[in-house]
Amino acid sequence: MVGLKNIPVIVCLGLILLFPYAAQDVSAADSLKIEARAYILMEQETGRVLAGKHEQRPYPPASLTKIMTEYLILKDVQAGRLNWDDRVEISPRTEKIGEAQVHLRAGEKPTVKELFKAMAVYSANDAAVALAEKAAGSETAFVKRMNREAARLGLKETHFINATGLPKNSYPDPPKVEGKNQMSARDIARLTRQLLDTFPDVTEITGIPTFAFQRGDSEFSLTNRNRMLPGLSHFYPGVDGVKTGYTSQAGYNFVGSAEREGMRLITVVMGTDSNGERFLETETLLNYGYDTYQKQALIERGKEIPGHRSLPVEAGIDREVAIVPTETREVPVRKKEKSDYQVIVKANRNLEAPVRAQTVVGKAWILYDGKKVPGIEPVTLVAKDSVEKASWITLVSRIIGSWFR
Repeated sequence: MVGLKNIPVIVCLGLILLFPYAAQDVSAADSLKIEARAYILMEQETGRVLAGKHEQRPYPPASLTKIMTEYLILKDVQAGRLNWDDRVEISPRTEKIGEAQVHLRAGEKPTVKELFKAMAVYSANDAAVALAEKAAGSETAFVKRMNREAARLGLKETHFINATGLPKNSYPDPPKVEGKNQMSARDIARLTRQLLDTFPDVTEITGIPTFAFQRGDSEFSLTNRNRMLPGLSHFYPGVDGVKTGYTSQAGYNFVGSAEREGMRLITVVMGTDSNGERFLETETLLNYGYDTYQKQALIERGKEIPGHRSLPVEAGIDREVAIVPTETREVPVRKKEKSDYQVIVKANRNLEAPVRAQTVVGKAWILYDGKKVPGIEPVTLVAKDSVEKASWITLVSRIIGSWFR
């Protein structure tokens, strides 16, 4: 029988590791020569900020707005409200949307998948509006949903007025939403992390260097505006997304995502001066991230936690049972620097035999400087083996033996 009393235990791990707070990480990156108006470097799994400047200030996101549009369309596909093969009839309003576009014409009926690729790869504004109208009936209704979702995700420096990121004066008939498009680099990174966590396969689209867009009986080739992909001008190994953005007010923006050496990094640069500069500054951030940090497992599935390997078992054949985590937890750590982590374990110390293998006996959290690390969920601890109840003869002999200690 499993008892009810839980006792928290703090276990210090004497590991040669470092997990500084975001502010410390940002300070350590001050020497980076990044000219962007704002930037951020985030490790995806934990959401830790490894470098940043003005990352909490809202700026015009331009087409980075479409990351939210992508996210909501993917949610609709996942929920069955949309299907990739659904046909989308292009409205006269959508036909008039300008700037980056695939020149959709009223009455045409491309598929949801074709429009999504045109939006995600080529940043097509008309494709984004067509999807918004299909998903919500109107772009205005879709934008209201975008803002509700931003609030739900805790994106406090974010507001949307359309599904594209275009300035209001670029619309012949703008959505009826007040304000202006704005996002902070931090909110953009958080939204991108949510997108990649929820829909990791989206990189199979965002990572396409070129694709053929079908128009009736003909097709034409579109090149990804993210030039850091294979075969393009600023190729960087491991990059597979995510989104470019530009308006005269916003400057050249870019959200990058790369995975190397088991670590995925998310970058955001806002307000750079040229198309090429946004990719060069992203390269600087990625180089800093991969040169400075590595992933390290602090808790490993099936392996006992040092300093807290077992729990007592009352009335068992064995007096203790080994306990192990059910999952692995990794964090980005600075290379060649020292610090101590802590793992706090809240475990049931009143176990009573019989105890079955895989019985849940507690949880473990990773701490740094006495605080739980944001983005890292607690890990369940279970009994490694079964412990049967001891016979009454064994129990009596233990009692008698205790008299002579």
